[in-house]
Amino acid sequence: MTEDVTARLRELVGERNVLTGDELADYSHDETFMDSRPAVVVRPGSTDEVAAVAALCNETRTPLTTRGGGSGLAGGPVPLAGGVVLSTERLTDLRIVPEDLVAFSGTGVMVADLDAAAAEQGLLYPPDPSSIAISTIGGNVACNAGGLRCLAYGVTADYVLGMTVVLADGTVLRLGGPLRKRASGYRLLSLFVGSEGTLGVITEVVLKLVPRPRHHATAMITFDSIEGAAEAARRLLGRGYLPTALELMNRPAMELVADLLPPGMKADREAALLVERDGSDADFCLQELAEMVEILDGAEDRVAQSPNERARLWEARRAYGKRVRAQRKNVFGEDVAVPISKMPELIHRISELGRQHDLTIPAVAHIGDGNVHPAFVFDDSQRSLISPLAAQVFRDALELGGTVSAEHGLGALKRDFAFQEHGEAVVGWWHRLKDMFDPNGILNPHKLLPEAPGDDGFLDRQPGWR
Repeated sequence: MTEDVTARLRELVGERNVLTGDELADYSHDETFMDSRPAVVVRPGSTDEVAAVAALCNETRTPLTTRGGGSGLAGGPVPLAGGVVLSTERLTDLRIVPEDLVAFSGTGVMVADLDAAAAEQGLLYPPDPSSIAISTIGGNVACNAGGLRCLAYGVTADYVLGMTVVLADGTVLRLGGPLRKRASGYRLLSLFVGSEGTLGVITEVVLKLVPRPRHHATAMITFDSIEGAAEAARRLLGRGYLPTALELMNRPAMELVADLLPPGMKADREAALLVERDGSDADFCLQELAEMVEILDGAEDRVAQSPNERARLWEARRAYGKRVRAQRKNVFGEDVAVPISKMPELIHRISELGRQHDLTIPAVAHIGDGNVHPAFVFDDSQRSLISPLAAQVFRDALELGGTVSAEHGLGALKRDFAFQEHGEAVVGWWHRLKDMFDPNGILNPHKLLPEAPGDDGFLDRQPGWR
């Protein structure tokens, strides 16, 4: 970065929208341990300004990292190459079009704000990551985020109908639009969903909405073993039931939110499942929930008898992330997934890792998706264990036919395991796409594309991991 580049950025977006000095600290990290300061932060307020910034960075070969809410868990928005961080915090235009069941959203809009605006029109934006209050639509699209309702409703990619994206050289593409169906040409739109800012900067998205369900039936069921809970979930789905949500918490996770559990339900069982059914008919929801609770056949169960009780059940699940990160010990959270039939085996292997190494591993899972989030909680003296244990979880997921990332993206933390999951031929085509859209390699360097073989020491190569 040169003073000339910084001065030109000020001309493009205005003096107050170019940050330097101590202000850079807030833009140097995400929710991982990684930290790397940019030279400057820019806050463009329109697609035209984003295009001008990208063109300047491309001309001067300046690295450009796009940042939303900074809630990522794989190092995606951390500016490892320095240069410019482009914050989307001013791209917050939002318009709901209820007659078309769509939203036009700037990528700086918080997911919770989008869903609240949709709710005012009787509509729902289904993807609901645990970070819903602090993550942006742009970040969710960049990582193809999931969430608690994804079992029945699908992930972010299922709701992106269109977008405006700025390429590295400043070219603006407008892809798709407010249509439910389109069969006219290559789906370039899909390339940018999950691309983690390596192919372009998304400035606006057109999102599909659905009618908001009027009724919910919710229950929590506990189990005497974590493997038993996973097997019960597999059994339920195998019998043809598709709940809106099917969430698992193991005992260490329940202990973190014990004060939020239903009255009389203690965190002394090995696992709990939170199951919900929504719909337009209250009696149908309750009847199907009752059938699901019977099939799950846990040690005890609590069916929410009021909206307040339902809210309390979900508060326990949603509070988990904050509670685990607020501990005095170190925390390293992960995200893997396997086919549903392999979920009990994956849960068993993760539990065994904790037992073998005397390590607490609280875990939650979108278990109906085969997606589990183990969190390694450790003292400084145990730090050397974490990289090999996390790598073992990755290998276990891949051995069982799964993925090293279900909804957090590869970012910097997991990029080097892409060879193991996808193979060299596929990764070779990733590089060809990258070279086509970003020939100078300025967009979010050192992310997604592998740079070394994934191994037990992968964390030791990450900035900030000591």
